[in-house]
Amino acid sequence: MKTVTIQDVANEAQVSIATVSRVLNGKGPVSPEKRKAVIAAVEKLDYSMDQGTRADRKGAPNILLMIVPRISNPFYSEIIHGFQNNAYRHGYEVLLCQSMNNPRRTEEYINLLKSRVVVGAVTLDPSANLDVFATVGRNYPIVQCCEYNKSLDYSYVSIDSVMAARRAVQFIQSVGYSKIALINSSLQYKYAQDRQAGYEQAIAEAGLITRPEWIVHISDVNYSLAVSAAEQLLRLKDRPDAIFAVSDVIAAAVIKVAHKLKIAVPQELGVVGFDNTEISLMMEPSITTINQPRYEIGSYACDLLIEQIKNPKAPARQLLLNTELIARESTMR
Repeated sequence: MKTVTIQDVANEAQVSIATVSRVLNGKGPVSPEKRKAVIAAVEKLDYSMDQGTRADRKGAPNILLMIVPRISNPFYSEIIHGFQNNAYRHGYEVLLCQSMNNPRRTEEYINLLKSRVVVGAVTLDPSANLDVFATVGRNYPIVQCCEYNKSLDYSYVSIDSVMAARRAVQFIQSVGYSKIALINSSLQYKYAQDRQAGYEQAIAEAGLITRPEWIVHISDVNYSLAVSAAEQLLRLKDRPDAIFAVSDVIAAAVIKVAHKLKIAVPQELGVVGFDNTEISLMMEPSITTINQPRYEIGSYACDLLIEQIKNPKAPARQLLLNTELIARESTMR
């Protein structure tokens, strides 16, 4: 049987050998179209990387796959940083791919495990196809990060979003606000389900009144969508006096709209975000937010993945890291 070479892959994908190398090694710029063509060629030809270049003695590559929904979301930057730094310390390279919340893209990337382009994968994608993961995960190392599904017997690292959201709303109520609204993402995502549950728990415990129109969902963490949601809330006749946003990007949009409508923050409107990204400090006023230990989340995800690579029979481990509320200028204190 003929040995498949990197030149065969390049010919099949109609790209240069250098482009194939950049895709396989996770280094250098490659257009999404060419990356997709290379991945398809690798799978079609059942190509695995040459043992003499990027493999250990068992013929496995030393590349870890990291799948994020959107690199443009500032939430992911420190997680990626923590994961990459830890990977490099252990002698691994990282292939970073964005799924754009498309389950088919995630499936294509996960199939890189089957073709031995990568040796393990960590996914932050909340829209992953569970059937694909359940099948692939029986044979290859996969770790869930941030978003996780308990029905899959995978290792994961995340936070307790219910508790964190509950703490945020309790704080809002404790500093004098009583009409607390929620701008949430789509309830197809676990984090959105959990943060809404925490919000509802805190509202009920405090005996506060809430209205159906005070809970608004947007399809994704997107600034433009958040601006529309904020306008919808702040133009209500009976508008809320505080808004809990499930991300700092959404909280920033709320403050922008409040300025436009001449609603004073925090005197007339309290705003609390989530994640403690840089945008929470850049805004005027600065945003009260829930801090996630994002660098540590990425680093621990790498630890769990390497542990599975080195010991495939090790039991799955689940880690939930602590969060903290950071009070800033967007709420009264």
